[in-house]
Amino acid sequence: MKSSLRAGLALLLIATNGLLSACLRSTEPRASSLALNGSWNYTGVQSGPVRETLSGTLVISRESGTSFQGRVDLVGVNGLSGQSRLLSGLVSGSASGADVVDFDADLEATPRRHVGIIVADTITGTWVGSSSDGTVSSGTFRIERETK
Repeated sequence: MKSSLRAGLALLLIATNGLLSACLRSTEPRASSLALNGSWNYTGVQSGPVRETLSGTLVISRESGTSFQGRVDLVGVNGLSGQSRLLSGLVSGSASGADVVDFDADLEATPRRHVGIIVADTITGTWVGSSSDGTVSSGTFRIERETK
């Protein structure tokens, strides 16, 4: 009886150790395959509900595997009135394959989902956002890596 109890405890310790080490490994940052870190010049157009030109900076500050995080700071200029407003927020996303990125930019408490194609140091694509009141905004964007 004592030997079967010892064997059971040993098996339990081995299983617990294996589970703990698996959990610890899954949270470690992985080497990035993206090479997106750094500053990017962001330009875009919001086509609706109000036409607006967008310009500013996207900074990718963290990469792990195919995921990335950063911040975007933009100025939006209303096409009719000429009034400007500041838009800024956190960015998080991932890459699909070698040439497609998909990221959310949380601007004005409204996430804007961006999907773009990478060609060299330029990413172009479209975005769409939806506010809590049901208003949908959409547009296009282009980001180019800042050269030093």
